[in-house]
Amino acid sequence: MSIQLDTTRLAGTAQMSTPDIDAPAGQGKALTALLGGKSLTVTNGALSDLDALVAKLKNESERTKFLMLMTSLASIGRSLSDAEKSTLEEGLALSEKLDNLTGSLAGYEADMAKAEADAVILQAKIDSLQKQIDQAVQDGKDHNELVAEQKRVREELDAKKQIVADTQGKIADTKNEIASVKGRISAIVNSIGENTLKTIANDIATLTGPEDAESPAEAKKEAEKAVANDPLNAIRDSLDKIEREIADTIQENRIETV
Repeated sequence: MSIQLDTTRLAGTAQMSTPDIDAPAGQGKALTALLGGKSLTVTNGALSDLDALVAKLKNESERTKFLMLMTSLASIGRSLSDAEKSTLEEGLALSEKLDNLTGSLAGYEADMAKAEADAVILQAKIDSLQKQIDQAVQDGKDHNELVAEQKRVREELDAKKQIVADTQGKIADTKNEIASVKGRISAIVNSIGENTLKTIANDIATLTGPEDAESPAEAKKEAEKAVANDPLNAIRDSLDKIEREIADTIQENRIETV
């Protein structure tokens, strides 16, 4: 996750490309896409994806919206030094990595909980089979099938125990990595300044409208809460939303002009 902004560029000559969408004919090499593991690049160029898109848009409000969007992003870029932009890029990448690690940890913990529960059930089955074997021996009955079944269940239990042991190792490793990433994020937040990050997050959040199910008041309240809790995550969420809006508009425009 990264954001690169060339502060010397006006919005009307901003270059932008989106994932899995070809650049217009005559476009030079495609630039890196907008965030989410992809990035938004505002840079120099005679003709850009956004220029071509805006030129084709028939809706005046859509043209205005895109020009204002790029102008606003460029303005945010001008508020940061090159070093701060680089540090912010690293922070956004680490924030995304932290999300992925947290998701992996939850998955590992769920896997271990299931394996432990399965192990309890299998142990109970082994104990039940042992009682049946003991009774068969006492009654002088054949118990070979019971012994074979118990052996099979023991092997299954051993496999579950191995899963638990392996998963415990993965959980420990992931927790250590999470701690390391959190430490690096904390250093970055301190380097840029938490208030500066919150300002950036709030500025970018204002560039997107509310979700369909939200009122403007609800959207603002949720955005403020997100910024207060984790400004880096808030920046990522807003930029991901901008990416979706741009990609959707490009796709809709293509459908209309085919």
